[in-house]
Amino acid sequence: RFVAARARDRQPARATSPNMRVASVVPAPARIGAHRRASKRASATSKRMVTTFAVNTSAPASERASGSNALLSAIDDLRERIDGLLPTEAKTAAVRASYTASIGLRFAFFLSQGVLTSRSNDERNVDVGAIASAVARVVLNTNESSSSATAPIVRKTMDGGDMSEEQAQEVSEFLEQHMGAIIDVFKRELEFVENGVYKFPYDMDPSTAPAAQWNPLAVASLTRAHQRDQKVVTERRKEKKGQELRETYMADPKRYPDYYLQNFHYQTDGWLSAKSAQLYDFQVETLFLGSADAMRRRALPYIADFMRNRDASTTKHLDVASGTGRFLSFVRDNHPELQSTALELSPHYLEATRKNNARFNGKGGSLRLVEANAEDMPLADEEFDMVTNVYLFHELPRAVRKTVAKEMARVLKPGGKLFFVDSVQIGDGKENGMEGAFELALDRFPAFNHEPYYKDYAVTNLIELFEEAGLKHEATATAWVSKTMVFSKPFDGQQLEAAATTLTVEAPVADVVVPMADVIVPEAVVETPAAIVEEPTIAETAEVVEEADDEPPVEGTRKF
Repeated sequence: RFVAARARDRQPARATSPNMRVASVVPAPARIGAHRRASKRASATSKRMVTTFAVNTSAPASERASGSNALLSAIDDLRERIDGLLPTEAKTAAVRASYTASIGLRFAFFLSQGVLTSRSNDERNVDVGAIASAVARVVLNTNESSSSATAPIVRKTMDGGDMSEEQAQEVSEFLEQHMGAIIDVFKRELEFVENGVYKFPYDMDPSTAPAAQWNPLAVASLTRAHQRDQKVVTERRKEKKGQELRETYMADPKRYPDYYLQNFHYQTDGWLSAKSAQLYDFQVETLFLGSADAMRRRALPYIADFMRNRDASTTKHLDVASGTGRFLSFVRDNHPELQSTALELSPHYLEATRKNNARFNGKGGSLRLVEANAEDMPLADEEFDMVTNVYLFHELPRAVRKTVAKEMARVLKPGGKLFFVDSVQIGDGKENGMEGAFELALDRFPAFNHEPYYKDYAVTNLIELFEEAGLKHEATATAWVSKTMVFSKPFDGQQLEAAATTLTVEAPVADVVVPMADVIVPEAVVETPAAIVEEPTIAETAEVVEEADDEPPVEGTRKF
């Protein structure tokens, strides 16, 4: 069954059109012949060629999608009517109660998953009672030190060795400090939601959350799959097999660079299977105790500020290295009329992006899916008003970071902005007293999770990196172990130093203007991955290049 499942995972992603062929990763036993055939087919195709096509679905599928969208629209309408009848105080109290209950359950669930994984696989003897006491102190914000707890949270090292009492207590204090930082992330997000800076996260509302997050059978199935995989991950970690992927796959080097073929996080199949894409978000949320999405969403206030008074239906957005499309889905949930493009190198993760963003079909915006390397984007110069990028740079070698930064600057319009999210670095954490805790975590994390380029990333000057690419730094904000940065692209003739003025705003801004809802745009258009060839060729639509001469000066970015 295991072999059959792995074989299914490596099958090419199902194409939208019956005439399309997908060049996917090939299992080792059949790779030579298939590689030769694929090479012959690919030789006639330019590496930068991208074909545009309309989504082609059968009538029954369309009817099901239409019915689902109608139900969601009806729920939204009912919610708006009820919301209009409630006084402000009642609405604020309801939002606070809903968010607190939802995030509390989320935190408890993923904390329990982390404890279960630790107790089952690395035999660290995590003390559940000590964890409960630490969480209570953090939530209640008591001054009681963890050193007064009856027992430390852990007593064993990762390799199974015994800690001294002093070491165990230091580790417990370290873990409690990080849990406190997680709670602060949630509190800050609640402020943004209460003040209308961005919407209540759709996946935390039972009426709009995906079934995989609330259906007991779906959750149980995913939990079992995660725990089974973690046993394999633990063995891979013990054997330090961070490049096991290369023993299983012979990937086309023109598609997948050498640095990409890693078992990052020691995860099964690296980025190159449907199973990996299915488990990724669950694994990341378990690692960060349910806070990964909230840390990503720290960029939303800056995006809302940029989108204020802009027409979303004419705003072109590029999400680089979309992964499973989680962050992209939160951006589109707040700005559904955006003309978005998702660029991702893994066909399996790109398929997950499509599925996770299907809920926005028919809401006025559009989505193109492009399977390509961020080092060489098959996209036009100055095509996009804004670019987003989440958790990519810490997995790139130094030289590649420079190349990708230049590509982002190339495709960004003058006056456009880059919203960048990645790990904190050495020197971060001073504002909340966590500088030492971050340095300790940044030192241990790369080896534990197989992140070969992480330590170099941790000391990289990102402001210098992006300014060398032609962008101007405007703002930086941290949320636990995640960092959001904003950069803008100056207009022609502007000095980089004078490209923007940073404004400081202590409280979240509540007067976000929602983009016009009455603009009609075509249904979602999907751009085929670079590795997909369609027969017969469909004529490409001409892009309209907008002149930037009459653009207003770059506006400053507020500090959130």
